[in-house]
Amino acid sequence: RGSRTRHAKDFAAGGFTLVPGRDEKDPVEVKTLADPDHPGGFLILCLSALRREKETAMLSRTEARLLANIAALRKNIEEGRIKKRAVFERKIGGLQKKHPRVARFYTLTHENGTLSATRDDEKHRHANDLCGDYMLKTDQSMDPTKIWSLYMVLLQAEEGFSCLKGTLGLRLNFHQLESRVEAHIFISVLAYHLLTWVRESLRACGDLRDWKTLRRLLSTHSLTTILPLSDGRILHIRKPSLPDLEQALLYAKLHIDWKSAY
Repeated sequence: RGSRTRHAKDFAAGGFTLVPGRDEKDPVEVKTLADPDHPGGFLILCLSALRREKETAMLSRTEARLLANIAALRKNIEEGRIKKRAVFERKIGGLQKKHPRVARFYTLTHENGTLSATRDDEKHRHANDLCGDYMLKTDQSMDPTKIWSLYMVLLQAEEGFSCLKGTLGLRLNFHQLESRVEAHIFISVLAYHLLTWVRESLRACGDLRDWKTLRRLLSTHSLTTILPLSDGRILHIRKPSLPDLEQALLYAKLHIDWKSAY
C-alpha cells in the first residue's frame, strides 16, 4: 500500500489497457512504468473494479468498528470509569493497534472530561481513491497484460497448494528418507493437477465457486457404516449415497457418471 501511495499520480494519470477476456463485472486495467528504484526493472500498475469494491467495503467496516470502540471509550470516560491518564493513553494505543488501517485518519483528544475524534477527510479521501489499485514488479519487458496473467497463475497455484495443505493434510513433513520426500512431492503435485482440472472444468461451465464451497457441497454425498465384530475389531465401510440435485449437477459439469458407483 505504501508503494501505491507513492505512485498515486501515475494511477490517476490514465493510459491503462484493459485486460482482454475478463468478465464485464470484473474489469482489470494495466499499464507499465519504468521502476525508478531498479534500473532495467518495470512496474505494472493495475486497476481492479472488483478489488476496489472489496477494499472499500473492508475500509468502511473497519472504520465503523473503530468509531464504535471510540464511542464506548468516550462513555467510560464521561461516566468516570477511566480517570487515570495512563489508563486512557493505554486504551487509545490499543485502539490504534487494533485498527491501524483507519486509525491513521483520526486524531483523538481528551478535553473537558470527554473524548473527541477528528477525521482527516483529505487523507481519508486519498486512501479511498487508491482502493483497488496495486502494483507488480518485474524485470521482464513483456506486455503488461501478459505479466498480469502470469501473476494470476501464480496466485492460483498458491491458493491451490493452500487448499491441499489444509484439506488433504499435504503440509510440510520432515521425512527421513529421500524416497518418502519424493512420494510426498509426487502426491502433492498430482493432487494439484486434479484440483486444477476440477476448477478449470467448472470455470468453462461458468461455475466460479471456490474449492472450499465445492468440498462443503459434496461432503454429504457419503455414508460411513460402522460394524463392530465379535473379536473386538471395528469395520468402517464408506459408501456414496444418492446425490441431491445440486450434487448431480456438479457431477454433470465434470462429466462424472455417478450412477456407475451403484
